[in-house]
Amino acid sequence: MNTLTNENKTYAFAGKTSIAGAISMLIGAGFWGASGTDLWQALADNQMEIYLLQLSEVRQLLVINTFFWVLGVLLMATAGSLMAGYCKSNPGLATMGKVFMRTAASVAIVSFVAMLTLAFYPGSAEVAAITGWMGARLDDIATMLIIGFGPLCLSIAGKGDWVPRWLNIWGFLAGFTGILGIIGLLTGIVPLSFIVIPFGIGWMIAAGVVLNKQSKKQNNEKF
Repeated sequence: MNTLTNENKTYAFAGKTSIAGAISMLIGAGFWGASGTDLWQALADNQMEIYLLQLSEVRQLLVINTFFWVLGVLLMATAGSLMAGYCKSNPGLATMGKVFMRTAASVAIVSFVAMLTLAFYPGSAEVAAITGWMGARLDDIATMLIIGFGPLCLSIAGKGDWVPRWLNIWGFLAGFTGILGIIGLLTGIVPLSFIVIPFGIGWMIAAGVVLNKQSKKQNNEKF
């Protein structure tokens, strides 16, 4: 009885954490959008001087944006780690998904800090371009891992355990858009790096809903 109760609690916690992480990322994106700045486009258009001039007026928005993004990746990595534990039929692939998401959280935090640094210590346009390029590329890599390949691995590993067929298909879509992100990274086609976001964030919310339902279902079965 205690084991079943504890498992229900972790299902519920993982579900809520996954949804909270996704929402935190969306809130952060809202503040980033409100700032009116776009490092990726500035790098692509070689307009770092104009970009740096914009930053001084929106520092506060970018600080809040960074806070929510850091919180978001930590929550999503926590949820992904818990999800991996529910994948009994393919623990190896589940572990890979967990490693992807945990690694991505660490890489993402470094990228967020690097990009925020430009708002406080911009230096010359040349130095800022190097720092900004590193921050943007690290962010791209972390995004592909945490909401692209992580969900893909968990969707495959969890099929038959806790992942329904529709969520499994969604995971494949997230993984495919992660591959598009790699193509964007290699070719410099900026929009390709962002396609994964709605699919991956959507998967995290959907997976959270599934886990919450699973927890409620098992609670009802006890009585």
